[in-house]
Amino acid sequence: MDSNLHTFNKLKQDVKIMRLVSLLLPKKERQKIKELEKGMKELEETLLLFNRYYSDLGWCSYDSMNLPMMKKAIAEYQTSGADAGEKVLVDFYKTDVKDIVPWLKNKAEPFMQRYDLINKAFEEHFAGRYYASVPLFLIIMDGAVNDFTKSKGFFAEGTDVTAWDCIVGCGDSLTKMKGIFNKGRNKTNHDEIRLPYRNGILHGRDLNYGNEFVSCKCVALMFALADWMNMKSSEETRKAEYEKECNPPPISESIKALNEIAKDREEMNRWQRREVIVGSDIPAIPTIEDCADYQYVIPVIKTFDAWRAKNYGALSSHLERLFSYEQSEKKRAGECRKMFAQKNFRSFEIKEIEERGCAMTRILVQASWEENGKLFSEELEFGSEYQDKSEKIALPWRKNGEWHLIPWNVQGLYKY
Repeated sequence: MDSNLHTFNKLKQDVKIMRLVSLLLPKKERQKIKELEKGMKELEETLLLFNRYYSDLGWCSYDSMNLPMMKKAIAEYQTSGADAGEKVLVDFYKTDVKDIVPWLKNKAEPFMQRYDLINKAFEEHFAGRYYASVPLFLIIMDGAVNDFTKSKGFFAEGTDVTAWDCIVGCGDSLTKMKGIFNKGRNKTNHDEIRLPYRNGILHGRDLNYGNEFVSCKCVALMFALADWMNMKSSEETRKAEYEKECNPPPISESIKALNEIAKDREEMNRWQRREVIVGSDIPAIPTIEDCADYQYVIPVIKTFDAWRAKNYGALSSHLERLFSYEQSEKKRAGECRKMFAQKNFRSFEIKEIEERGCAMTRILVQASWEENGKLFSEELEFGSEYQDKSEKIALPWRKNGEWHLIPWNVQGLYKY
């Protein structure tokens, strides 16, 4: 495994130590250690094989990359070859990726600033107009990295795209892609290319670049860059946490943690999804009193109440992820004021509720407001996630956390 993955490599060593003493443990505990070791080996093998098969072909691995898709691509490569494996990746980045496009702006502020342009690029991409989508993607990525580094774009010589303790910061990820995509293209080329050569495309030397392979690899690269910005921003905090964890806990604590994970899994398996009918199970315009059995709706109500009252401190708290690029509450409230001061709230109505997991619910809202004498009515899509005090996903029935809003698709708020 790449030496940059400090946390993963440490966990491997910890598991080895646990195996040494496992003979002293009950059979059930020994089995848990074996399952943990098996899962780690599977993850390590997936990453190694994916990079071996696909990094030279221009596919960039990153921390939040879809693991089942990676496994499927590896299996297809092994049974049917590179072309069949690439088809799995292309199919994902042509279709399934549509559901997670809003993730870009929530991960990195430079992409938030360019979200209108990103949506236009994806509109061309999903319509198959690759001659238009590819240059847009390349321009967006170069500018976003320039803003993030405050000096150079992604394709500039000397730009460092490493990051501590993460997949996207490893040698076979962004650094390798930068070298591949930044190759000099000094002759006009009419043949089809399947790699997004930045210089050849933007300088008009690679003329036959407009295909799904090039566009999809740009999309994968953009998600990798958003991951990198997020991981780079948290680098010092993560290093401090790692140093703290390097003082290993007693084996008894590790076993206790495994037991808690098993208990959590058991309880989650007992959870059953409900089909929630808006207008029947819960009013379309609910009050907090209506939400006794639907607690995940409460942050939606509080968000729109804060908007109605022009309480930008509370509103920025509920919509914190929209302003996550600001470090202080005061600055987030200031950015929120800039965004909402001219938007006079009128009404909201819940259109759909979809329980996707015990700690995650999708909520679609129709919101109306007036701005500069013009009336707007837009669909806004949120995730409502149950988190504990450390902002980790928790189990609602334990009542040790709160529901928080995640703005999945709120592009309508940026219309004017």
